[in-house]
Amino acid sequence: MPQVLHEVDLLLRGGCVLTMDAEDRIYRPGAVAIRGDRIAAVGDVTEITTRYRAREVIDSPNCAILPGLIDAYSHAGHGMVKGIHHPHLGWPTNKIYFHATTPDWWEAEAQLSALERVRFGTTTGLTVLGATPARADDAAYAEAHLKGVLNLGIREVLSIGPPDPFIDHVPRPWTATDWRGGRAAVRPFTHEQCMDVTADVIKRWHHSHNDRLRVCLHPPYLLGRFAIHPKLPYAYRPEDTAGMVRNAEEMRAFADRWRVVIHTHAFQGSLAWGERTLGDRLYDILKDDVLLAHANGLDAQEVAVAARSGCAVAWVPTTHENILYGVAPVIDLVAAGVPVAIATDGSAPYMSLDLWKELPRAMMMQRMDKKNPAALPVGLALRMVTIDAAKAIGWDAEIGSLEPGKRADIITVDLDQPHLTPRTSVPQLLGYYAQGADVADVIVDGRLLMRDRRVLTVDASEILARAQAEAETAFGRVDISEYLTTPREFWRAPVLP
Repeated sequence: MPQVLHEVDLLLRGGCVLTMDAEDRIYRPGAVAIRGDRIAAVGDVTEITTRYRAREVIDSPNCAILPGLIDAYSHAGHGMVKGIHHPHLGWPTNKIYFHATTPDWWEAEAQLSALERVRFGTTTGLTVLGATPARADDAAYAEAHLKGVLNLGIREVLSIGPPDPFIDHVPRPWTATDWRGGRAAVRPFTHEQCMDVTADVIKRWHHSHNDRLRVCLHPPYLLGRFAIHPKLPYAYRPEDTAGMVRNAEEMRAFADRWRVVIHTHAFQGSLAWGERTLGDRLYDILKDDVLLAHANGLDAQEVAVAARSGCAVAWVPTTHENILYGVAPVIDLVAAGVPVAIATDGSAPYMSLDLWKELPRAMMMQRMDKKNPAALPVGLALRMVTIDAAKAIGWDAEIGSLEPGKRADIITVDLDQPHLTPRTSVPQLLGYYAQGADVADVIVDGRLLMRDRRVLTVDASEILARAQAEAETAFGRVDISEYLTTPREFWRAPVLP
């Protein structure tokens, strides 16, 4: 009697399948069967094609097939301020974000950045709504952003919360300009208002749209900022301690109430302050639902604190924090059992949302830091943008690896390229040489978002035109001319202190 074939919706076959599962299984050639929004089977191409019959088949003999990439830390808004970075002044993010934008601007930026992610094979991103702090004075901006992401079809964790009580990224009293209606209305906002907005966004959007959208709490500095940025000269006073503790406890209570991840910045000194000030109470605040962005300059004591707490780290290879505070001790963190993700930090002022670029940068930086050419191996780097990144954001039960029952978030990478030839070790080719432009197909929840580099969910040209128009309008609302000047040394000499 002939074998009965199992019916599935989509079959990817013939490529080199990197599962990123617990056994690091690779099938070459392999196949992945998809039914609805889930992976039905993964394995050897002969085995899978013998057992499964699909409504649609994608033959990928010259491709790598792997989980969609996960960017565990970035900033919304940055997509619209690319190319604005003065060597002395920096860039005017909060000036633009809080005083020149509308909900339409945030939706246009979300579409632009999500389009960039799709083209680069990133299927999930954790994104702060703005710079530091998040734009949490009105829920309209978060709602516009999430609608923009929905149009592209990717998965997202929106990070939103109040400004820091001590570090003034935005001048006090806190104000934001509302341009709805075509006229500028400057309005004050408060900590309590931002917390109410955050709760409202969580209620309406967390786990929505087939759990494609999630929301997390973003206090800029859960345990303070002791690494002094040149443009953030604040030094804590002894009398600040009680307020810092209250703020941390409030953030923990809020996260517990709404059952959301806490996403916060952490640099050298913060975890040590927490242990020194709170003792064992620290571990009632710092738990396995906390994601630390950056973690630059942590010492051995702070690595031990992170490991004991169960928290995770999203490290950015391309950021000035590596210069200011030292490279994050990624190898030590991993050795201690801390989940670590490689992230982009956003698409400006000198990055992009192409996670592929960050892999060789991350490996080289850690190897230089450890003076060991094998310190961060390629396979681990790939895991840090797939399954380990999924663990970092608390989504590893559903995404991050190709396993039966998991969500069908899958990409193919076209290996038929000069820089990816000859076809030797596929993991090494991907980790060292692959680029976002090599991604051929993108699938989220079993739905094809991009096929042969053509985005299927939106008109890309319309998104680009809308983003350009919204950006130009915003630039006309605030004076950023000083940031656009080009000093002579830009072309002729290094910029020295």
